[in-house]
Amino acid sequence: MSSALKKVRSGDPLVIPAAAYNAFIDAALDFRQRTAHLGQGAQPSFSQASIVLVRNDSGSNQNRMAVLGVEVPIIDPSANEEEFRNRVALSCITPATDTHEGRFVVLAEPIANGKIGRAYAAGVCPVKIDVPDEEHEWRYAEIADGITGNLKVSMQGSAGILWRAGGTGVQWAVVRLGQPVPMHVFPVELTQVGGEQGDEENPATWTYDVLDVVTGETLASGVDPVASPHKWQRPSVGQMIAATFGYAHYQPSDAGEMELVLGWINEMVDQEACPDSGGG
Repeated sequence: MSSALKKVRSGDPLVIPAAAYNAFIDAALDFRQRTAHLGQGAQPSFSQASIVLVRNDSGSNQNRMAVLGVEVPIIDPSANEEEFRNRVALSCITPATDTHEGRFVVLAEPIANGKIGRAYAAGVCPVKIDVPDEEHEWRYAEIADGITGNLKVSMQGSAGILWRAGGTGVQWAVVRLGQPVPMHVFPVELTQVGGEQGDEENPATWTYDVLDVVTGETLASGVDPVASPHKWQRPSVGQMIAATFGYAHYQPSDAGEMELVLGWINEMVDQEACPDSGGG
């Protein structure tokens, strides 16, 4: 330790060398600079989320809270391994479906095209989301193809929605960024609405409305559980008792939307009781 910054004991005369006084001033100026924007919303809170450096390679200037898909590290480890280990810096572009799900950042500050700035990569942050309807209890959000201004709600996604403004359309939300949510299998109630029971020569053809077991909300109507994309398999012939319960999950459709898939339902073969043989 420099003698200029040597501590004194109680009772010693207080003599402050110029070097020590200047060090105090430097520390005070540094503290003032780092706290000058607190409460103004201009500086992201590093305790809220993981902040990384990103380069905006989208081809256009991006506003604060814009969404960009992660492409590659700016520093190639094969070219400079030491610098790669010392600093995380990512090249980011306009998000694309089937590429950037779970691989995106939210900008913590405006970044001009080709420039480097800070972005949220994990944790809690504000961002805009697009809500098409209020028929579902939207809990997750994911990238929207070709859109940097917002995420879109989804039945599964890599951003958990902690709060949103409400209603439909593009709106502010608070989300938790993280890993993509794995396939979530959940229970459903089934109401038989069509089809036939089947017989010795023909298979059953029951169809169902699928309902949320908690809210009673209709998730899908007139579902044939043996038609694509559903996974249920029936006997080729025989009478079947209609189902009342099952398990389902969501998966992306060919159109890029999330579709409900029935995996198992409690249909049962209608077996007649065995005749009484009169034995013990």
